[in-house]
Amino acid sequence: MLRDKNLIFLTVRVLLFLFFLSLSINKPINQKATIIVLSSIYLSLSMYLYLYPGRLKLFKNYGDLALLALLTFVSGQKEAVFAMAAPISLYANRSPTKALLALWVALGTVFYYYGTGGILLAPLLFALYLSPIYPELVEGMRKERYYIRNLRNSYRELAKEQARIEKELEENMDMRGLIEDLLNSRNLEEYLKAVKGRFNLKAINIVQKTDLQKDTLLDRSSLSVHVPISLDKGRACVIFYLNNPLELYDQKLIKSLERSARFINLYVEGFEEPSKGSVKIAL
Repeated sequence: MLRDKNLIFLTVRVLLFLFFLSLSINKPINQKATIIVLSSIYLSLSMYLYLYPGRLKLFKNYGDLALLALLTFVSGQKEAVFAMAAPISLYANRSPTKALLALWVALGTVFYYYGTGGILLAPLLFALYLSPIYPELVEGMRKERYYIRNLRNSYRELAKEQARIEKELEENMDMRGLIEDLLNSRNLEEYLKAVKGRFNLKAINIVQKTDLQKDTLLDRSSLSVHVPISLDKGRACVIFYLNNPLELYDQKLIKSLERSARFINLYVEGFEEPSKGSVKIAL
């Protein structure tokens, strides 16, 4: 249906192009060239809009009024004012505001060429504006646009909700896998080996820390992720060594590594030696 409507608009614009092209006959060379150039621009934009309906919104909304009014004044012929009847009838049903704007532009050109005699044509232009308007059709189209707008808003909200649910589902699946590794591991070494295999890591080190570090650090030089953890007796830092530099930008992987590090305090309470920065476990 959209293609049919755009085809109607294109056909009308082609006919307007031919109309102004015929008006340029027997005109002075400069005036003829101006009319042909403006008409060609009008036709080119119309064809582009037909091929790509979602683009050139400015021309779609106001291009007909601007270019047709300009061509009407450039042509210098009274007959050119009737070209403004096309946008009035085209927009009367779907966009009464645009049709009303086209009506005022048409009245301006009529009084410009006909002077006070334009009063005779003014009722005709008003009749042309009102005759295509069918109240039931306009009301139906208004309800349709309202329904489509609400449908788009609902779809946007559903898409956001779906993205949130999918994210939570992925997090729950990762958590479920970590819990399975936790239950199937008899000690810390087996758990770290399971985590290393799950995320395809190069190595995992646990380093004792005495300073307070809250945030996870990314070391791009060594391709490692440093996750601080709090133990019952002291603090430590779990260092995950990655294989690919791009993995440092994978937020999902970083979050999963942080969750896996939090489970380490279930295996150890702390380290006896208070030496700072010493590697306690390396896999």
